[in-house]
Amino acid sequence: MKHLILFCLITFFLSSCGGGSIHTDESGSSLYKPSYAAGFALGKEGENRILSIKNSWQKGAAGNFRYVIYPRKDSLLHQGKAGHIPWPVQNAVCLSTTHIAYLAALDRDSCISGVSGAKYVSNPKIRAATASNAIIDVGYEAGLNYETLLALHPDVVFAYGISGASNAFLEPLAKLGLQVVYISDYLETHPLGKAEYLLAFAAFFEPQVIEKAKIQFEDICHQYTSLKESVRYSVRVKVLLNAPYKDVWYIPGGDNYLTQLFEDAGARVLGSRKGIKESHTVSLEQACLYALEADYWLHPNAFRTLHALSGHDARFAQMPAFLSGRVYNNTRRNTPQGGSDFWETGVTEPQLLLADLISIFHPDLLPNHPLKYYEPLNP
Repeated sequence: MKHLILFCLITFFLSSCGGGSIHTDESGSSLYKPSYAAGFALGKEGENRILSIKNSWQKGAAGNFRYVIYPRKDSLLHQGKAGHIPWPVQNAVCLSTTHIAYLAALDRDSCISGVSGAKYVSNPKIRAATASNAIIDVGYEAGLNYETLLALHPDVVFAYGISGASNAFLEPLAKLGLQVVYISDYLETHPLGKAEYLLAFAAFFEPQVIEKAKIQFEDICHQYTSLKESVRYSVRVKVLLNAPYKDVWYIPGGDNYLTQLFEDAGARVLGSRKGIKESHTVSLEQACLYALEADYWLHPNAFRTLHALSGHDARFAQMPAFLSGRVYNNTRRNTPQGGSDFWETGVTEPQLLLADLISIFHPDLLPNHPLKYYEPLNP
């Protein structure tokens, strides 16, 4: 599970964890070559699918993982081999809410037996199942309950790691005999690259699921590129992103997928630096200068009202976007417990995120579009 605040503030790099066999061999024929995603590829060796995870949080060869996804009928041949997972997967644990979103988009969320940090989940079906203990909360990060995980007997544990943070809680998973697949979707620099992980997850299921995922992704790409094209000749608006978090203001890098999303919506993120994808900090004074220039102000952290925002710093009430009511947050689908569907389901439908932004920045282009993920801050 990736917490809302972390997503709003930084793009992660990740540190060392155990997992499948670590090498870059992609022998055999190609099953699917991604068009936007840089972090995975799908190959085929006989009836086995080969999922290669590339350029993950670790540097060099240690950042590449190879997983063999074999037909369930061949289980005896693969028993006890790390990084070997049967298809179709019947029992999965998701340590990130985005994993839930990919499986739900493929209509395969019924295989989920465990999740991490249930209170942050947005999916209503999964929330109801965790409330009734039909799906088990296995704990969160350092509070992961290994005994509970083992008792679920999952075919696979979908996981991720974080650069600059301790991933020690993940290391016992493989040692306990659990099949762990590390997914690095959040490191992608393009919204369509994140959505393309539908194919990575589809590889764990029947052939028809893979074909369905291809069609889904093609449709997503068509809608996204059509929307992007619609703003080609529109005046580019200037946008301020985020708000102070513990007295620090973060701006996403120019190669960050969020910056790409805003650019595709016909906007320029003020203060964003080309050539980097991680977020960088600016002083409050510099952010206020950007605010004076901004046509719109989006993602003001957890603030839901203009009153609360100006209460944090009285200067905010004098900013043009504030005075004109052009402050929006991606909180329309937040849960009372702190879950954010923008960072969950949103990764699988970037075309709707883009439509929301175009509707905000260029309302004449999408006059009848109802906002799904964004909402204006109330007084």
